[in-house]
Amino acid sequence: MNGIKKRLNIEHVTFDLYLIYALKFLYQKLFYLTCPQQQILMIVGCQRSGTSLINRIFARDFNISVYRESSCLSSNDSTQTGYYKLRLNSFQDLESDLLKDKSPTIVLKPLVETQNILHLLDHFPQSKALWMYRGYKDVINSFLNKFSLNVGIRNIKAIIEGNTDFWYSESIPSSVRSTLVEFYRDDIQPADAVALFWYVRNSFFFELELNQNSRVMMCKYEHMVCYPNQFINDIYSFLGKRFRARNTWEINSYSVDKGRSLDLSADIQELCDGLLSRLDQAFDKQMTAGQARPALRVANQRV
Repeated sequence: MNGIKKRLNIEHVTFDLYLIYALKFLYQKLFYLTCPQQQILMIVGCQRSGTSLINRIFARDFNISVYRESSCLSSNDSTQTGYYKLRLNSFQDLESDLLKDKSPTIVLKPLVETQNILHLLDHFPQSKALWMYRGYKDVINSFLNKFSLNVGIRNIKAIIEGNTDFWYSESIPSSVRSTLVEFYRDDIQPADAVALFWYVRNSFFFELELNQNSRVMMCKYEHMVCYPNQFINDIYSFLGKRFRARNTWEINSYSVDKGRSLDLSADIQELCDGLLSRLDQAFDKQMTAGQARPALRVANQRV
């Protein structure tokens, strides 16, 4: 099973994915004898925003190869924490590994490279990006359940101290760092620290002017889980591909609003509310421009 996980490049291998892996391997060997002109989709944004779920949806498509955060594409990462290697390899090594893949579409999830997404898009002209975002309280809830309580505090302290040795403190705009200095306290609670981390990662969307980049599509987690077939279809349309609705069976809205009872500092909550409002406005604008179905515009007013 560990070998299957490594080859499939996803963390959770369900029985159906095990079968799909074997069939996909045979399918691609038969139909893709040579490497076609590949299209690359890079999933970026903040951790715990539904990116693994998106990966599993793509993994069920025979014409798409999926790479999770820790894969052969990050095998040279010398800054690894424990088992996981997350930083992408050099452009030269990436090109070499991707050329070995015969799929016409490649999906990778370089979340820790979100701050470098413009460099990646520039280097790979056939690439696009999917910006995943989610309400900050649900991200905090998921983050605290996944990682130790001090991780968020550690990340924020590194940014404030100007330590650029880590992905989470790399290329932080001075305005964002100044905001953290203003809101950070020595006795900050873990939930407040993760809220500030959510603020930092999602601030890159506007700092990098991705809201004005036609090669970047936003995906709001709450919309995806409430209207999976419609919204995943929009993502496929963004790639110029046809979507088969049967691949969305595991998407559900069970996790929406799980963090609603979190107790955050009023000033930090106000800060995050302001950024979430800007993200929602950009998402509304994207839908109005026709990258999402009209039905989702009504849904956005309900979430």
